[in-house]
Amino acid sequence: MNNVITCLALLALITSIHQLKAKLEPNNVIELDGAVEVSRASDNWLKVSVPFLVKSHPGMKALDGRKPSSMEELFNPEYLNNLNIKITICFRNDFKRKYVRGDKGDIQFNDYYSAELEVKVLKVDRSTKTAHFLFPTIIAERDEYAGSTPKPNGYVVEFSRDGEAFNVSDSVVFEKYSSEDILEKFKSEAISKSIKNKGILIPAHLVDASNLRNLGPVAWEF
Repeated sequence: MNNVITCLALLALITSIHQLKAKLEPNNVIELDGAVEVSRASDNWLKVSVPFLVKSHPGMKALDGRKPSSMEELFNPEYLNNLNIKITICFRNDFKRKYVRGDKGDIQFNDYYSAELEVKVLKVDRSTKTAHFLFPTIIAERDEYAGSTPKPNGYVVEFSRDGEAFNVSDSVVFEKYSSEDILEKFKSEAISKSIKNKGILIPAHLVDASNLRNLGPVAWEF
């Protein structure tokens, strides 16, 4: 009896290790298909685009080769449900910087904005999908975010599903820095300081549903 319990415990431990390893390895499920881009959508809006690939279904790793044992575990591996996509973006406020003659590298002049959406169903087919967000042009002009189509100083992209965050390479970008410590500090600052600007950056489909054409149905009430 003790041997059976020991074997079951060992099996559970091995399964947990495999699942943890899968979570830690980048790009297993989601991979960015290039950098986040800012373009001019119209006179009123700048478009922030997040291109990505859905490479596999995370449920396959969880099953670890066995068949689903209940209806709750049953899923179609060709489709991924409930993917949350969050973008936090940073622009340098040159209006404030110029007023006090500040240095371009001073992070106190950075402004942060965030928005997110939930895609209810995505096909797992490794084709490029793009989540679009809109930012008001008039704010970019007011705060002098460097030209008619400003380039962000940095951004943080987060992908998650039912509370599980996916590890994605190059999801945190800040100027030309590559140090993990600097990028982690930037991520923390960007997420915390974007809260005060909630509602300025918005999912693009709230203005024009055609922005969902290569994405899928979304949770409109999100």
